[in-house]
Order: sequence, then structure tokens, then C-alpha cells
Amino acid sequence: MRLPPFANKHTRALRRMDKARRHMKPWGGLESFPWADRAFSERALAVQLDPATNQGTRRPEVISAHIDWLLQTASTMLPDQAGPCHVLDIGCGPGLYGHELARRGHRCTGLDISPAALDHARRQAVAQGLDCRFLHADLEHLQDDLPARVGATFGPVDVMTWWFGDFHGFSAARAPLILARLAACLRPGGLFILEYVPEGMFTRDSGTTWDLVPRSPFSDQPHLWLQEYTWFADVMTEAHAHWILEIESGNLQEYCQCHQCWTEPDLDAMLSRCGLTDPVRRPPVTGVDPELEFPLVITRRRSAERDDKTT
Repeated sequence: MRLPPFANKHTRALRRMDKARRHMKPWGGLESFPWADRAFSERALAVQLDPATNQGTRRPEVISAHIDWLLQTASTMLPDQAGPCHVLDIGCGPGLYGHELARRGHRCTGLDISPAALDHARRQAVAQGLDCRFLHADLEHLQDDLPARVGATFGPVDVMTWWFGDFHGFSAARAPLILARLAACLRPGGLFILEYVPEGMFTRDSGTTWDLVPRSPFSDQPHLWLQEYTWFADVMTEAHAHWILEIESGNLQEYCQCHQCWTEPDLDAMLSRCGLTDPVRRPPVTGVDPELEFPLVITRRRSAERDDKTT
């Protein structure tokens, strides 16, 4: 008996998934999450603003503890800092870190690609009269005028932060180029604080999971969310594939998050090539969730750095 069109669409989707699984490779093939897409970013924002989870961002009490630690660290390591700090928050999302910094009398510039998250961050800053601003930036395609844009309102950056291990979402070839562009925003002697995932926390075993969910950042329709983890030892990369199959329509979305693993010596060497030196390591700030809070490395922008060294 001939299958109806509804069944055929699901069959084609499953065959696409099977083919993608057999040809999985890191840093290529399936698309990354569509953070710049308005609908996706609006659905993701609901997760980011949920105070009951650390999945999208940190809970308010964790963010507060991180800011306590950040300001204490800046006070200790920047003893000559006069007045409030200007903090550049990379991947700022809905601005929760920036808002808290501004409430404490400091200035913050946030960078992000998500339109819904940036809209929320800006609305809250205006509504609460907070001294922070949020700029659209695609980290894969940073422009030469980034330091001028970042410093236009609050001047050079005293401290740059990149939380949550998001740095690992860029390959070993791309990460130095991105960091060099970002580091150019720091004043000489300024601090770069990077939350990173240690080598030992990367899972070397492959695995799969699936969930039937009513909605997620990927779709408002009930869908089957299938995930597969694959470790590529030759490039020290974890590939995390996502397949979103809508139950009623049979529509299929395919994405892959890759995470680059770094040994600590390789990470330090890469940071040094970007003009970020004298690494100091610190354990996770609160330790409330060992799977979603990571250690930090603090570096300082070299005073005589040539900004075009690695660009």
C-alpha cells in the first residue's frame, strides 16, 4: 500500500537524519543554532529569563555572586583604577550581568547577536535608568571599528568578561582571530576574565538522547528532539547534533553545536598570542552546579601590544 504524503515526509526526514549522522564532522556540515533569527531568539529568551534554571544563563543569586567576585578581583588586580569600571560583557544575552554591574555603580557594554535578548537588555536598562548599553555583534564577523564602537560612550574597557564557557563554541582556527579583535577593546593593563571548560570535563564517549517536548527554542509545535554527541579526538572537538522533528507537519530542523577543547598550556599560549598574558586561574565562583559553572582564567592585556598581531 502506498504511504500517504504525511508519512512520506516523516520518512524523508528520518532518512536525512540517518545520512547526517553517518557523515557527521566537526565545524562543518549542519548549521549552528540560529541565534540571529528573531523567532528563535524570542523562544530562547524565555529560557534565559527563567530564574529556576542555569541552562540559558545563571540564576539571579549566582549572577550576584559572580559580580561580587568580579568587582573584588578588579579591585585587587587594578589597584590604580580610578572611579567605576567599564566592563565589556561578551555574549551578554539579555543583559543580566550588565544590569547588575550598573546597579552597583559601574558601566557595562554588552555584545550579542540575539535580537530578542538585546531588545530585552535595552528595555530593562532604560526602564531602570541603568548606565549600560548593548550592541549587536556577530563574533564570527567582527569589524575593525569594534574598539571605537565599544568605547564611544564609556571609553576604553577596564575589564572584559566571557562567561559560561561560550568561548569553546569557536574552532581552534577561529578563536584567536576573535579574541585578538576583542582584546583590542581593552586598555593596556586591563583584565580579561574567561570562564572555560577544563579538558577533563569534555566527554569522550559518544551518546544519544531523545525527548518528546511540547515546545522549545526551536519550535512552538510539539516535536521530537533528538541529540547525538560525538568526540573527534584528532581536533579535540565535541560535536553536539540536534534534530528537531515536528510531530504534525514532519518538518525537520538540523543543527550542530561544536565545542573546542583546549589544554591549559595551549589555551595560555593562544591568549598570549592575542596579547593577553600573565594567566591566573581561579576555581568556579560558587560551585553550585559543577556541570554548568566552570573555572576561570584571568589575563592582562600587554601594555605594548600590537593590535594587528594575529588579525
